[in-house]
Amino acid sequence: MSLSSTPPEPEPSLLSSESFFDEFADKRSWEPGWLADFRRENWEKTKQLTTNLKDDRWRFSPKARFGYKAVSGLAQSEDSIVFDAPEANGKTATLEQLDRILLQEPNLLIDLPNLAGPNLGADQSFHLARAFAEAGFYLRVGKNQKPDSPLFVDHSTNCEGLARFHLNVIELEPFSEVTLVERISSTNSDSGGLLTNLTHVKAGEGSKLTRIIIQEMNQHSSFHNLENIEVQKNAIMCNLAIHLGSAQTRVESKGSLTEAGAEFENLSVTLATKKQLFDQRTMQHHLAANGKSTLTFKNALADQAKTIFSGLIKVENEAQQTNSYQTNRNLLLSNEAKADSMPGLEILANEVKCSHGATTSKIDDQELFYLLSRGISRAVAERLIILGFFEEVIEKIGMQDQLADVRERIANSFTE
Repeated sequence: MSLSSTPPEPEPSLLSSESFFDEFADKRSWEPGWLADFRRENWEKTKQLTTNLKDDRWRFSPKARFGYKAVSGLAQSEDSIVFDAPEANGKTATLEQLDRILLQEPNLLIDLPNLAGPNLGADQSFHLARAFAEAGFYLRVGKNQKPDSPLFVDHSTNCEGLARFHLNVIELEPFSEVTLVERISSTNSDSGGLLTNLTHVKAGEGSKLTRIIIQEMNQHSSFHNLENIEVQKNAIMCNLAIHLGSAQTRVESKGSLTEAGAEFENLSVTLATKKQLFDQRTMQHHLAANGKSTLTFKNALADQAKTIFSGLIKVENEAQQTNSYQTNRNLLLSNEAKADSMPGLEILANEVKCSHGATTSKIDDQELFYLLSRGISRAVAERLIILGFFEEVIEKIGMQDQLADVRERIANSFTE
């Protein structure tokens, strides 16, 4: 008997049904023609995807947990994104719902078909988000503008068996500055849906963007967070994520330093409990000289939780004088928790300073004994040690009210 070398097709889902897509497209018939073509092109691409059993972009990951086979439809997107941005839509910044931009100023998104994804493995999620996104936001900060207060965007999902796709575009014009806080949650604790959040970021020359994501979906939900970030000349981008919720989360985060002097900092803390799975894939891509990138991902794992980290620093020929660092640190709180770590370097330039590292360890017995000997319960002691482990990252939130809120959310998640 001969074995076929043809890769198997991905498992079918309702989203791959032509009649389902046609019904969706009919409901969106008010959209401009270029967008209708864009949606169909991406939907067609999902049907062309094959399952590569040796795809290193899914190494160590149970890919089936992130699939769409069980999806029974699309969740309604009304009110799935809510803003708290008093200064937006004035002289300094524009923050609008995706649908409103498509209805009133579709030309602002005319370049959407040319925007690439992180391309770190979740191709199906990327194309489905481009095909089916009904909600999302558009943020643009004008040249030399700086809103006095942070902008807040709340994403939500709550529908059992239903998928929701958010598509976001962030554009900072030259020498602008803004802080954006995105909170991602479930509206109830009993039903689990799937949320894919696809974000394109362009930080223009000399701009500064601080983006903070706080994800605490319920533990019946699936979350795909895909982000492709372009940092231009002398721009500074800080991307900080706090992951506490979901049953399984796939993170794909790519930062491209496309012009000289760009700086990119990518930070994450994850508290994984019970049987949660967090699959993290990152790239720091240097394409121009004198760029600087730093990545710090910290994971604390309890019970039977699992994390996978795969990060790559890629430096092109032209990116001389690059300074780049990457670290993944994992703290195991039980004998059944598991953390896989795969940092990597791909260096084509010869005048660079690049390094990476990964550690996996358990709670230090002496630290724990010190706290226990002072009458602190084991649960509280472990919580304090974890907060200390995370502090290096979360202190960079900067805003005292948000910092206190994040610390409290981490503490509450750990003690549940």
